[in-house]
Amino acid sequence: SNDDEGNKKIKLANDGTAYAGVAQVLKGELYVQEKYIDYKITDVGLNDQVNVVNEGRAASAAFLNQSDELISEALAGLNLEDKYGFETFAMVYGNDSRYGTNSDLSINGWSGLVGVGSNNKTKAGDFAWAAFFENGAGNYDISTTMNGITMEGDGSTVYNGGGIAARLTGENGVYGEASLRAGLLKNDLEHGLQNQNGEAFGYESESNYYGMHIGIGKIFKLENGASVDTYAKYYHSTVKDDSFTIDGDEFEMDDINSDRLRIGARVTTNKENKFSTYYGLAYEYEFNGDADMTAQGLKAPTQSLQGSSVMAEVGFNYQPTPDSPWSFDLNMRGYTGERQGGSFNVQATYTF
Repeated sequence: SNDDEGNKKIKLANDGTAYAGVAQVLKGELYVQEKYIDYKITDVGLNDQVNVVNEGRAASAAFLNQSDELISEALAGLNLEDKYGFETFAMVYGNDSRYGTNSDLSINGWSGLVGVGSNNKTKAGDFAWAAFFENGAGNYDISTTMNGITMEGDGSTVYNGGGIAARLTGENGVYGEASLRAGLLKNDLEHGLQNQNGEAFGYESESNYYGMHIGIGKIFKLENGASVDTYAKYYHSTVKDDSFTIDGDEFEMDDINSDRLRIGARVTTNKENKFSTYYGLAYEYEFNGDADMTAQGLKAPTQSLQGSSVMAEVGFNYQPTPDSPWSFDLNMRGYTGERQGGSFNVQATYTF
């Protein structure tokens, strides 16, 4: 066929699709003129494969958010009734979770929390404080397809940071707690992207993060040494923006802000024994959690962690003797909803 100027149009395979770098898809038409062939670009769009960059960033933010649970558990372990003095603690947390974003992110890994603190009897109640260092390392797998070629990408995320936390429990069982933390979050992807020549590319990203939480609760004492802990906790975190270049294409990542509310209850039995057992249920809602990105000025689909999750837990606490400086805690949790999967953590506390 011919165009309006009489130039002959050649029908191209794949509807005239071509690729530029890793980020752009070009649509065009090929014309044969008297002395040369001309490819006229009719549309420039975003290459779907770049979504893996935003997906990986959302995965790393979700992995970081999971460590919020460790801070609350550490505070509860320090703020034990009738155990006062300087304390040290260490926790190990492992999890495998899937998030119902646009692409069902799946991430697994290990996190740790170590710190020092103190629990003291005051006129207002038992007051515990802590200073801690946190670290985590997770992995995720991502697959992309371009021009009929599928590529498997290996993603990894690491964070290092620290913070402070405090909790006050009154004689009536009402308590309040809070924490602040900050650090550096790294996110790397190997072989996740390819250009028009089939060359493989990855990227490395670094972002500062900070977070806080506040919580209130009440512990009701029951017969036979049992108790019920009811609580509401609000968590906020921000992963700061970042920008980098992949095969000459500019990627710009926005801040990721997370705002979560968790409401739950935990029943503890056999508190007078060496081994005590607890069971819990909680509901959590993520109000925000959007990861946004542009590549070569083109906006990618938002990856969002927003939604509801339900958590069920079972745990065991061991104190060798009533006056032993040691306390050990094992916790296992299952999640369903926006977050699906399981986790477990082990905590050891020593009181001087």
